[in-house]
Amino acid sequence: MKYVLRVFSLAAMVSLSLVLSLAASGTALAAQKAAPKAATTPDQNAQSLQEFFKGETAPSPKSLDFVVDGGYADIQTETPESSGRYFMAAQNIAAVAQDIYRLDLTFKKKLQRDVIDLAPEYFFTQQRSYYFWYNGGNRIVFKLGNARKEFKIQKKELTEIKVKSLETYSIEKTKLQMDLAFVDGGTKVSLLLKFR
Repeated sequence: MKYVLRVFSLAAMVSLSLVLSLAASGTALAAQKAAPKAATTPDQNAQSLQEFFKGETAPSPKSLDFVVDGGYADIQTETPESSGRYFMAAQNIAAVAQDIYRLDLTFKKKLQRDVIDLAPEYFFTQQRSYYFWYNGGNRIVFKLGNARKEFKIQKKELTEIKVKSLETYSIEKTKLQMDLAFVDGGTKVSLLLKFR
């Protein structure tokens, strides 16, 4: 009788193990079906931007040769106290596609209080993002809604030859800056670009 019980308990353990294994594999298979697949198609936003800027031509991609060195924005909001001039607190340029970039800007404006109190300073914050096309040439094209705004670049650097004597001279190159401004709805953005 003891021998029969041991054989039965061994068979029960094998059956239980088999049932648990099948349940686990069924759960894993269900989880695989439920899990979303990784996107294999290109970013739809990048495709639409390439379509928008398809008229711009350039021989080959180049790296960005300027930085946004400063700026401000005149922003009209729903309330008078938050409307006005905002200073640029942060900026970032990210590549989206070949020669197409996204400029993310953060603007801040200090709340002006009528009375002097000990409350900490408060700043209104506005964030704006703009796409532009640039290939290192003599123009930058911004996308503002469904319209384009093109900026011509006159010079990126100034070359000066300094004669020290009849036999010696030096060539000095100074990187230039460029101001650009555009209107986007109730916002006027002014930026200072510095070439490098």
